[in-house]
Amino acid sequence: MDYELLKTFICLAKLKNFTKTAEQLHVVQSTITSRIKHLEHTIGETLFIRTNKKVLLTGAGEIFLPYAKQLLSIQETAISRLHTLELFKDTLNIGAVHSIYDCHVQNMILKYMQRNKKIAIKITIEHSEELIQMLHDNQLDVTFTYLDIKSSQFICNPFYTDKIILVTGSQNNYNERGITNDELRSLPLLSSAILTEEFQEWFYSIFPRNYIYPLDININSNIVTFLKDGIGFSFMPESAAKNFIEEGSLIEVKLLESTPPSMKSYVLLNKQRINSEAVHSWLNEFPTLTST
Repeated sequence: MDYELLKTFICLAKLKNFTKTAEQLHVVQSTITSRIKHLEHTIGETLFIRTNKKVLLTGAGEIFLPYAKQLLSIQETAISRLHTLELFKDTLNIGAVHSIYDCHVQNMILKYMQRNKKIAIKITIEHSEELIQMLHDNQLDVTFTYLDIKSSQFICNPFYTDKIILVTGSQNNYNERGITNDELRSLPLLSSAILTEEFQEWFYSIFPRNYIYPLDININSNIVTFLKDGIGFSFMPESAAKNFIEEGSLIEVKLLESTPPSMKSYVLLNKQRINSEAVHSWLNEFPTLTST
C-alpha cells in the first residue's frame, strides 16, 4: 500500500484537522483531501466523518488505524534495512524493556559493536507488550522482555532472574532492622513500572487495590532522581539499584514479613532472522542466549 497514503491517514487521524495535517506534511490541503479519497477508494470504506469543526474516524477508520501503523512501520523498516546494506553487511534490530536495557543489554551491545563493525544496530526501548507486537511484525530480531511468550514465530529462553528490593534515599530515616507490613503500608511509595503479574499479586496482598501512588513513572530508572532527593520509597530490580547503593545515594530497606517475587526476564529470537549474519554473529558473542 502507498507509503504517502498511510502516512497521511495516520497523521490526519492524530491531528483531526486537514489544515494542520497539510502543514505537518508540508503539502497543500487539497493533496491531503486527494490522498484520503484515494485511500478510501482503495480499501472500499469511508475512514473519516467530516464536520464543520473537526474530523473524526469512522468505525472502519478505527479498525484500520492500528493496521496502518503496522504497515507503515514495516515499510520503514524494510527501506531502512535496504539502505543500510550500502554501508553495512546487515542490521541487527534489538528490542528491550527499559530496565533490562539499562542493567544488561547496553553493555552487551557495546561488546558486540566493538567486534562487529560491519553490522548496524537499531535499538528500540519499549514496554513488553509493544516489543512483542513488533516481534510478531518482524520488526525485531532479538527482544528482551518480562513476558514468557510461546509462539511458532520465535524462540523464547530465560535470560536473567532479578530480586526486587525496596530502596530509598540515603538521607531518609527508617528502622535499620527492617520494617513490617504495617510499616510498609505507611510509607510514601513511588511506582517505578514493575508490572509483572507476580509482583502485582504480591503487592496487592499487602496494599488495597485502590492504592494511589504519590508519584507513578512508567520508566524504572527515572524514579532514581526522586529517591536520591529523599522523596519516598520504591521497589526496584536489584540490578537497577546496585550502583546507586554502592555509591551511597540509595539504601535498601529490609522487609521482615514478606518478600517480593523475583523478576524473570526472557530473550526472544525471531526465527525468520535466526540465520542472518547479524543474529548469527550476536549469538556467537552470547551463546548462552540459545540455551534451554
